[in-house]
Amino acid sequence: MPLLVVLVLALVIGLNLGFVVKRLRDFNALTIFVWPLMIAAALAPSYVAFNVLNPGAPLQTAEVTAEGDIVELHIPDNHSVMVTAILTEDTEEPGNDKTDYFLRLKGQGWEESYDEVIKRDSGSGGPDVDAMDDHRIEDASGSRKGNLRENLQDRIDLKQYGDITVEVTNWSGSAAASLRLEVVRGPPSDLALWIFTIVITVLALALGVRDNAERLASDLAFLALWAVFIRDKVTPLDDYPGVIWALVPAALIGWLGVAAIEYLVINYFHSRAQAIEKEAEEAVAEAVDKPKDEPTKRRKGAAARRRAAKQDPADS
Repeated sequence: MPLLVVLVLALVIGLNLGFVVKRLRDFNALTIFVWPLMIAAALAPSYVAFNVLNPGAPLQTAEVTAEGDIVELHIPDNHSVMVTAILTEDTEEPGNDKTDYFLRLKGQGWEESYDEVIKRDSGSGGPDVDAMDDHRIEDASGSRKGNLRENLQDRIDLKQYGDITVEVTNWSGSAAASLRLEVVRGPPSDLALWIFTIVITVLALALGVRDNAERLASDLAFLALWAVFIRDKVTPLDDYPGVIWALVPAALIGWLGVAAIEYLVINYFHSRAQAIEKEAEEAVAEAVDKPKDEPTKRRKGAAARRRAAKQDPADS
């Protein structure tokens, strides 16, 4: 994994969990149950980033250069198709900064379509790309990677696998001389990552309600969501800018959306607990202040009344 990616992961995860631990200590809520959740949330973006940035050697490679080109690929289970642009010479001519392409992928009994835009910063002059090695586009100065304004590589995650044909049904623009299609190991399942995010969030929320620890769920959800968006948006050529860019949707959903839900849930249960505690205190106070009932006089039975009637004549 590139060093800058490691530094970004370490910095963001370290700062996030550092603030989590500090707040939990302030709330006296740093229990043994919190540590497994924090470790799992920290490992998720690291594991996903390693997988998407290091897909391994391609099992098969093909190349398309124009509309109408057709290639055949075999896609094993849990593998994806990596689409990498081999760029033309960089000039200031119109259309030299992008290429729109549309691919139709057909398997036995199924068909999928995929369209995307190759974009690059144009007008810098000189040859931009003339070869590719080890999943990196290279020019005369060395490895060529994209920045936040560029898109030089896409990954197609298929729902079905096996033997497929890939047909280029549309191609416009002159940024790319060709597209290299590679069969590579796919990233973790997006469904599995979303389930993981929900489980982490719900468990953290339960601990937050129990210990009245605010922001625990939103902070851990932010890390889990970061893994989700790294998986969806990042390819090897995106490198650390792509990893950083994935922080934006993770922060919006985690620190705004989840935080709002967390605030409402914790305050609801906290208010409910306070109401129950107040009712219990009022019941105790009422029991203490209630005056004791005087004992009722025992009523005399019929035998006692007869004895009293017999004694009265004797007294007289």
